[in-house]
Amino acid sequence: MPRGPMGGRRAVEEPHDFGKVMGKLVNYCRNYLPVIIIALILGAAGTVCQIIGPDKLKDMTNEIVKGLPAIVNGKPVMNSVDFGTVGHIAWTLVALYVGYAVLGYVQSWMMANVTQRTAQRLRESISVKINKLPLKYFDKVSYGDVLSRITNDVDAIGQTLGQSLGSLITSVTLFVGALVMMFYNNVIMTLCAIGASLIGLIIMMAIMKSSQKYFARQQMALGDVNGHVEEMYAGHLIVKAYNGEADSIRRFEKYNSDLYESGWKSQFLSGLMMPLMNFVGNFGYVVVCVVGAALALDGQIEFGVIVAFMMYIRLFTQPLSQFAQAFQNLQRCAAAAERVFGFLEEPEMEDESGKQALLGKNYMGGHEVKGDVEFSHVQFGYEPGKPIINDFSASVSAGQKVAIVGPTGAGKTTMVNLLMRFYE
Repeated sequence: MPRGPMGGRRAVEEPHDFGKVMGKLVNYCRNYLPVIIIALILGAAGTVCQIIGPDKLKDMTNEIVKGLPAIVNGKPVMNSVDFGTVGHIAWTLVALYVGYAVLGYVQSWMMANVTQRTAQRLRESISVKINKLPLKYFDKVSYGDVLSRITNDVDAIGQTLGQSLGSLITSVTLFVGALVMMFYNNVIMTLCAIGASLIGLIIMMAIMKSSQKYFARQQMALGDVNGHVEEMYAGHLIVKAYNGEADSIRRFEKYNSDLYESGWKSQFLSGLMMPLMNFVGNFGYVVVCVVGAALALDGQIEFGVIVAFMMYIRLFTQPLSQFAQAFQNLQRCAAAAERVFGFLEEPEMEDESGKQALLGKNYMGGHEVKGDVEFSHVQFGYEPGKPIINDFSASVSAGQKVAIVGPTGAGKTTMVNLLMRFYE
């Protein structure tokens, strides 16, 4: 088992700097930025097709209403529906919705490809980084926590980044576009819809602020659980030999409890978004129908405007829930990215690839290496400020056989580690 304070519980991480972490992730993905921009433009274009649809449906409804029987001066008047115009509008609607579906599919395919390529590069970077880290890093971080960064955290980045980023852009387009079209059709009904949705927006922001810290704690707790389980299984014989089962179980239950607490809180707060926004959407739907009916009876709007608003209120409130879901996913992505980039930014061992080999007569001014080993007044500790070797000196001549003996903790392994330069 690795030496050092691996079993200690780390301090609870403060909420991460969302902007800084996402900036690092964007910089890491800079080679894919053109593809990402194209994908987002396609998604926005598809959303525009979706926004235009209800306005065309309004025109179709008005054409059909014109052909319905009417009462003029107390006498019924028969009208005819212009099926040519209705058919033209219907085919336009088909084209718009087909374009929306195709553009959305292309955007999803491109973003999925980019995010999985990014996850692949992250795994490759971690693989290279592991070979450059000094052993002292693994004294303070368990192997399982490192594995959690490679698996859980990288997967979280790959799974949520593409969906959330694309969803965020389409939601912004849908929100702004629906708002513009609603004002274009009727100002009074638009203001009523905004008032109904504003309540949900305030509650959503409050929930998002509370849930962010739990997502960061969840990723950290997941690393603790994985690290402890891997460590206990790898050192199972040592745990049994020193009767460490009770302590192992106690620590696991503590880590598992922390994961449970942060996990259910983050998921509970995240799960509140959809029911909340559904309620806001239904409330806005009722408000629009009541106000629209009053305006239609007063002759201020046509019947088709009500039909369009019944769809626009859905398109207007839908992005609010998508905003919430996208930001929740991006928070999870940022929490995972912070751990991954924290690993990639750890200090590395000194690069000695340019130094001469310790063999031959070209080393140390032409003198051949003999193999003498000397420790001269060495002071060393695995942790800063906690020395375990003080003023140690020893000399071993080439060809001399030396046995290193002593009780557990005397420093035998530490001497070999220093000799092999596993530690500086």
